[in-house]
Amino acid sequence: MLLACRPDRRGGGEHRFGREGLLLLGLLLVAPVAALAQTTQPPTVLHLSQTAEQTAVRDVLRVELRIEDTSTDPVAVQAAINRRMSAALNRARRQQGIAVETGTYAVDEEQPQPPQRGPARWRGSQSLILQGKDADAVLKLARALQSGGLLMSSMSYEVSPETVRGAEADLTAEALADLAERAADIADRLHLKVLRYSELRVGNAESGAAPTPRFAAMAMPAPVAAPGEATIRVTVTAALLLGPEPEGAAR
Repeated sequence: MLLACRPDRRGGGEHRFGREGLLLLGLLLVAPVAALAQTTQPPTVLHLSQTAEQTAVRDVLRVELRIEDTSTDPVAVQAAINRRMSAALNRARRQQGIAVETGTYAVDEEQPQPPQRGPARWRGSQSLILQGKDADAVLKLARALQSGGLLMSSMSYEVSPETVRGAEADLTAEALADLAERAADIADRLHLKVLRYSELRVGNAESGAAPTPRFAAMAMPAPVAAPGEATIRVTVTAALLLGPEPEGAAR
């Protein structure tokens, strides 16, 4: 394309563009930039979440027992609980392979309700928690402590941290592979390609807690338990950029 120009009237051998030529030159310079802006579209952002799961046998039995005592004297209540808990701990700690710990300790005042009269009474309690992979040993110890006056509060099977961590790597790999496959399928349906990941979050393996049976305040028969299975899961979330396949990409 030719641009009209005319000699410079001020002399010399130079030429300058006329008004029409300058306008045409400006259009020629702006047009490619405008065309590039129209063809270069921002990528489409795709947000995805994918979870991988597997089942595992609950391999740790957790039993919570408690000591209770009542009196009109709060000091006497605490002294009785401390004495009985010390005896229970000494007995429990002789059993190897069982983790033993104390739990909630509380002493509350109870006022008599009309028409009853009399001094206030104090009720105190403290819990004792047993955990172990040898369920028979845990149940045997729980029975022995029940015979010594402890009450059953709750009992549940849980998945050990070792079992959860052992499943984490495989579940992470499975979740990532499933997420990548799903992203590619969605992009293909949109006639696009997955360009790259702009964000990726990988959760830790976790298992849902088992329902925990609760027991009434009265003494209960010796406990029995069956483990059942838990679901271990890992969830990954990502933000991916989708767009046309880059020019020159291998097909």
